[in-house]
Amino acid sequence: MAGRHTLNCTAGVIAQHLYFRNPMNQLRLVVAAGLSLLSLNSCQPTPAVSAAPRQVKSVGYGSVTVYPDYAELTVDAAFTRPKLKDAVAEVQTVVDQVLALSRRYAKGANDVRVSSTSSNKEFGYVREKEVFIGFNSTQSVTVRITDLKQLTPYLEELLATRISRIKNLSYGHTQADSLRREADVLALRDAAKTADKMCAALHVKRGAVLEASDSSSPESSSGGYGQSADIELYGKGFGGRGFKTTPELLRFNSTCSLVSALE
Repeated sequence: MAGRHTLNCTAGVIAQHLYFRNPMNQLRLVVAAGLSLLSLNSCQPTPAVSAAPRQVKSVGYGSVTVYPDYAELTVDAAFTRPKLKDAVAEVQTVVDQVLALSRRYAKGANDVRVSSTSSNKEFGYVREKEVFIGFNSTQSVTVRITDLKQLTPYLEELLATRISRIKNLSYGHTQADSLRREADVLALRDAAKTADKMCAALHVKRGAVLEASDSSSPESSSGGYGQSADIELYGKGFGGRGFKTTPELLRFNSTCSLVSALE
């Protein structure tokens, strides 16, 4: 009996060895193992997908309009003379006059600013040939007038001097940053009102604010504008385009976007 049992075991081992050496049998085992894994995975619970929160998006607009409270302009003094020292001396004489006049109208510590003097050789064309004319010297004074009622009298006295040019006249407001923020608040309130009206039309209730952003562009406000036209002065005459001294209203505009949850 023992010999027969040993023979049966040996035959079983040989049969298993022959079975696993068969490529088709190996393929069947691999497929069976894969199907077992798939069946196990299918038994795992599927994670729940949370639904996107219901939202309402709105846009609001705000605007603040004010009258400017200051004007700023630049005055040039420029002369060309055969000798450089003569050109520099003449420029300095005119600049001193402009400074004395400007400080009567612009009394703030930083309301009058003087640039450094620049000097260059100046050439012209005579009979289609470039010839040396002399030495040119130029200096600029930038002035801020905070009492706009004094702007016209100041310009009248300024034009009586030997200045060469008035340029870059611009208007602004000293509280521009606060006015922009005020426009932002108005735009945000308008966006909230718009969202409430939309919810009322849909018979739903607006919940917490999820996001608020400022969508304004730098070009959306005229909170400080300039005029490109200059006054060129040649002797006692005027040249170039003039500019009006009556300022326009300043507008600070804002656009805000609001995202709110729906209850």
